Amino acid sequence: MKNTKFLAIPVLAAVMFAGCASASAEPVNKAPTVVGVKDVECMVNSTVDFLDGVAALDNEDGDITPALEITVSPEVKVENGYAYFTQVGSYTVNYTVKDSGGRTAQKKAYVDVMDRETYRTFSMPEGFSVETAGGASVQKCGLETGKFILKAEGGEIAEDIILSRTYTVSDTYDADGGAPCTFRYKITSNKAGKIKVMADGGDCAETNVQEGENELVFMYAPKGESVKIDVCLGNLGEADWQIGGVEIEYPQQKGKQIERAENFKFGGRIESRIDTKAGYSEDEQKADPTLNNGLVGNTWAADGGNEAHLEITSPSTRPETVWAGGMFINTGIALKAGVTYKVSLNATCIHPKDWVEGTEEQFEIHFQNMQWGSDDDVMIDKVYPSGINEDGDLEIDLNVTEKFAGSLWIYVMSGMQKNEIVLKGLSVKEVLNETGKDIYTVEDFKCSGGDLETKDGGFKFQVAEFKENGGDTAVESPSFNVSGSGGNYVLTFKAKASAPVDMVVAIPVAGGWDPTILWQQVKLTQEETVYTFMCNKNDADRLHKIAWQFGSALNTQYTDVTIEISEITISLKNSQLDN
Repeated sequence: MKNTKFLAIPVLAAVMFAGCASASAEPVNKAPTVVGVKDVECMVNSTVDFLDGVAALDNEDGDITPALEITVSPEVKVENGYAYFTQVGSYTVNYTVKDSGGRTAQKKAYVDVMDRETYRTFSMPEGFSVETAGGASVQKCGLETGKFILKAEGGEIAEDIILSRTYTVSDTYDADGGAPCTFRYKITSNKAGKIKVMADGGDCAETNVQEGENELVFMYAPKGESVKIDVCLGNLGEADWQIGGVEIEYPQQKGKQIERAENFKFGGRIESRIDTKAGYSEDEQKADPTLNNGLVGNTWAADGGNEAHLEITSPSTRPETVWAGGMFINTGIALKAGVTYKVSLNATCIHPKDWVEGTEEQFEIHFQNMQWGSDDDVMIDKVYPSGINEDGDLEIDLNVTEKFAGSLWIYVMSGMQKNEIVLKGLSVKEVLNETGKDIYTVEDFKCSGGDLETKDGGFKFQVAEFKENGGDTAVESPSFNVSGSGGNYVLTFKAKASAPVDMVVAIPVAGGWDPTILWQQVKLTQEETVYTFMCNKNDADRLHKIAWQFGSALNTQYTDVTIEISEITISLKNSQLDN
């Protein structure tokens, strides 16, 4: 069952603050959500698991997946989430769940049931397809316990079994430079032999593979707006393959600036920081009635989200609050290490009626990769009005190092005076380097409910005891952003446990669970296994995180379990070559 810690914290905080505002205020019961629902293709006379990767989550009740009601139209019986399809056709699946407060959530998916005799091309979750010829046949193809499995037999020549995908070439690829792209496929095989690669229908490469893990590396320069890569596997005969993520190194149009903030809106991205805390004692205030304990002000978006406003209507006289009035703006724009970004915006100060001419405009703009942090966490700080031209236009370069990779935050500090500061026209352009590489690594983690030891892009997680009702047994990655791809990427890692353990792998957006890009339950054993998860949700660029969760009643029979996760990588499938 899913660890509910991540859901409980924001709800508890909301209730506490509501209590401070009004002792009689009733907590708001939020509607549940259903995540992981997807369309399905299957062959006739086969069983579909409609709970595979699906969960029902509620802020108040936690994991309410057992309460899900699943119906299929035209009617097919569903038992414990499973349905057996005996007729070819198209079906609609309805998911419905109700929480303890009576609020409901619904999701819909579709099932396409095809005849076995005509089901020759297999649509893969990650965009691959498999074609067979001659006497070759495919017994298994698709995701199974987190791994992309392909099992075939009867192949005599390489072209009898072909794994294909078409990549769209984006305008960041330097097609005129003549330099080819380098493709890397991770393939695990139980047979040794040769693999042939074709690109756009022509021979591209041929390589030997051994039993076990292999890396298929080849180079090709796309000739047009797309490139079709065919990996020919037929001459291996009867074989089982596991296919990992694809990495692509590509020559970019060096120096070209790509807009990463097209039609940017401030709405929903502003967080206030108005310091109203008390600072002076009653005796001090009686002695000097002019002393003001805290700032009074507000922040908001205006003009259809095109403007961000910070207004201070009553300044504080406390010296330590000189920069205590401000607003954070979470742009959601990814910052990648080793990349330069051209940032421009317009910042103006609207003076109040009682403004004294000649008074210095005391506001600053900071650029950073997190909301809160020390001075060392600020990339560029203290951009005063003196650094802005008379029209309010500001242009800066952000040279992002490993330390500052993440999401771009802008912090505007008002100063102590009454004023209104307006930001608009935000533009962030990425300056392309000479070469890009479509792969990310995750190397830092935090945990609850156990002892965590991190090393070389992985972790060892020791749990003394699993709690009866789930408990806080989980590991989270830091936030990461796969710019340009949204939810379309591949997560790969190795995992094992000292005793069989049920584990949920989830990728939600940072700061919440909606949307959840991935939700998959697997069972770890003593044998180290490579897990590959295809994250296919079309999603805007935003920060994501990975959660490995073990707080399940299924694990209560085990004690003192050690779980090891290693070689965690996030490979982009469509950042540059696949749009």
